Amino acid sequence: MLAERFQFLPVIAGERLTLRQIEKKDAPSLLAILSDPYVMKYVTQGTLFTFSRSRRIAAELLNARRQDSVHYGIWLPEAEGPVGVVSLQNWRQERRDAMVGYMLDRRFWQQGLATEALGALLNYAFDGLQVQRVEGRCHAVNAASERVMQKNGMVLERILTQKRMFFAPVEMKIYSLTDQQFQARSGRMEHDRKN
Repeated sequence: MLAERFQFLPVIAGERLTLRQIEKKDAPSLLAILSDPYVMKYVTQGTLFTFSRSRRIAAELLNARRQDSVHYGIWLPEAEGPVGVVSLQNWRQERRDAMVGYMLDRRFWQQGLATEALGALLNYAFDGLQVQRVEGRCHAVNAASERVMQKNGMVLERILTQKRMFFAPVEMKIYSLTDQQFQARSGRMEHDRKN
């Protein structure tokens, strides 16, 4: 059932961007983003950057057979390919929860695009897929990623320390948003727009 739901994903329009399912033809744009060590710094949990790791992540994002994840490309009108990715991952249909993730080409940082893309995906997740809870994670030192979640109403749930064999431990901030929180926030925003 979930695979059929993700087979023909709707195009999601935002104010400045459009979300479309990533396809194999988008691989060059995706690899260009994933080849930037600054973008990959937090995607790879702070481990050493390698191009082979970038290619593995690109292959995972392009894997249309995964039944528990959907990856949208972030498209701008003036761009030839996607300038980033926003994802709904680890969907557990029986629990109606999922994780969100996002990354953006460094040339487009600090423009509010990741915030807008995540907001559009959350609308689809809660209104279209009837998700009850989403979770997002970021490195404790990644203030920009943390702000993206906060601006979309996600709430800090806990801080987790991940121990790694050959590297220093990493602190991760776990954010979440429930369907009730999402609906309450949407109602407040609609009320503010009318007044």
